[in-house]
Amino acid sequence: MRRVVPVLASLLLVTVSGCTSEPTDSGHTTMTVILDQDVTPEQKSAVEQRLRAMPSIEGVALESREQAYARQKEALADDPDLLAQLKPEYVPESFHATVTDPLAAEAIELVMGSVDHVGSVVLRIADADPPPSRIGVIVRMKATATAERLAAVEKAVQALPHAESIEVEKPDAAYERLREQCAGKGDLATRLDRQMMRDSVRFALPLDKKSPGMSKLIGLDGVDVMELVPATML
Repeated sequence: MRRVVPVLASLLLVTVSGCTSEPTDSGHTTMTVILDQDVTPEQKSAVEQRLRAMPSIEGVALESREQAYARQKEALADDPDLLAQLKPEYVPESFHATVTDPLAAEAIELVMGSVDHVGSVVLRIADADPPPSRIGVIVRMKATATAERLAAVEKAVQALPHAESIEVEKPDAAYERLREQCAGKGDLATRLDRQMMRDSVRFALPLDKKSPGMSKLIGLDGVDVMELVPATML
């Protein structure tokens, strides 16, 4: 899975930071499958078919480059620094969908991220009312991240006010957990590969508490992506 371009990654983090979700025991998850810049109509159709064939997926919809650029310009209206970085040629097409089972969401994210012509896959908690009491945060490391960089990220998370249930998960543990969670979800478990797994730091935050410094986690050395998800995904 390739990383989202920096301005788009920042925008996705801004977008999710104000979201609400259903109660944590039943929260749905929104998935964005970002396509390669040079994807052809045939390749785009193949990605859509793979996404629609995944278990627990609903509401698949394509967002064109023009629609995405207009939406992102509006979202960044109050952030001139990010807005200045946003260029039409940087904005890819993407598919949006809802994952109705949060326990399957991470496995689907990893499997879809390995599909040809997919640039990145991003998860976030779905908008809903009432909001949950807590949200989950997954800080996933790059494949090249060293043990020292992982330890630095863990230390930064431990320093966050109100961070709860902090856990470092190694690739082998992630693989076994996801295979277990995918039981009964068609062939999703067999599509998982240990090579997809990365070190991660996972924790929960009370939704009604501010946690200064959390947005800086994405900029730490070795961090690939940070996602705000239903706490049940942890």
